Amino acid sequence: KEEITLWYYGSQRYDKKELANLVNGFNRIQDEIEVSTQYVPDEDFKKRLALSMADGNMPDLALVDSSDFHYLHAMEPFSDLTGEIEGLEEYLPEVKEACSVDGRMMGLPYGMNCTVLYYNKKIMDAHGAKVPETWRELYDTAVKLSADGHCGFALPAVQSEESVYSFLPLLWSMGGDVDSLDSSESRQAFQLLRRLTESGAMSRQTISLTEGDLLQQFVEGNIAMMVNSTTMIDSIRDASPYLKYGVTTLPAADDGTRISVLGGEVFGVTKGAHQDAAVKFLRYVSDKDRMVSYMERSAYMAPRQDVLENQYAEDPLKRSMIEIVKSARTREFSVEWPYISRVLTDAMGEAIIGEKTEDEILGEAAERMAEIRRGHL
Repeated sequence: KEEITLWYYGSQRYDKKELANLVNGFNRIQDEIEVSTQYVPDEDFKKRLALSMADGNMPDLALVDSSDFHYLHAMEPFSDLTGEIEGLEEYLPEVKEACSVDGRMMGLPYGMNCTVLYYNKKIMDAHGAKVPETWRELYDTAVKLSADGHCGFALPAVQSEESVYSFLPLLWSMGGDVDSLDSSESRQAFQLLRRLTESGAMSRQTISLTEGDLLQQFVEGNIAMMVNSTTMIDSIRDASPYLKYGVTTLPAADDGTRISVLGGEVFGVTKGAHQDAAVKFLRYVSDKDRMVSYMERSAYMAPRQDVLENQYAEDPLKRSMIEIVKSARTREFSVEWPYISRVLTDAMGEAIIGEKTEDEILGEAAERMAEIRRGHL
């Protein structure tokens, strides 16, 4: 058999399980191609894939974060899939944008998610608290809930894209922007992080916590509210089946604006001897009827509109996420994004630690951003 290798970084049990089911199903229905998978931890994935591009030893398929696709494609172009996959017209424009280059489809969207607010109902009830509707209310509620050995609020702030994914809704809803980090609007977002930590409502340890770490702290009752991905719902159910919790839209700005961030993964195919075999696997993955089946069991929302519209009909909580994702904005899909992301996480960490003044933090961040835009990466 022709052997092809797929690299992926998703660490949640449901991510691995459904991808394994797809690979095993494909390997069983035909006898010409054998797909094998290799898990690479998220913190090492981008670096290892970039190194494999540099030394010409890339995997045949890579399942990458949508925000990294353009950066990686600029290093070593993926195969052009335009005209190779049936039904691409049914894929949502927002997910296709992540892997479109000059009007060509250079990748295939796999699944999507968005940022939401999780809250522990038992802790909320014990303190007579209501789910916050605005970021101002979130601060007050987080302070109120910070007692009895748990923090009121948390979001990931480790140096990783998942932290940017969680922070951007706050930045955007305040009117801030990555190209004006020292503006009064952007300043409000970073000020909220500092106020939360200075009040004790959010632990400074968040600078070393991933989404998965926060999930574990949440199910153990150490965090009352957290910003995290919709993909964590199944993991919470798995880790703590009897936990009473809720999931809702992120708080709004004072003017009522609610914003989430769209996330997801994209398949990229390496050019070379095995690209035709890799495309055959993607045709298997993109089949509508098959997608209806595996997306129903997954932690993702389907990238195809004709699948998404009927997804999770028997699961009210996950079905409600499909309404929330409609308010999700996409991140910038550019070669520069990983560098922009690093500036944001550095500024987040400094605001939380509190050793520098806001003027120092945001002035330095704005200058670094300007350098990136000038091409001085």
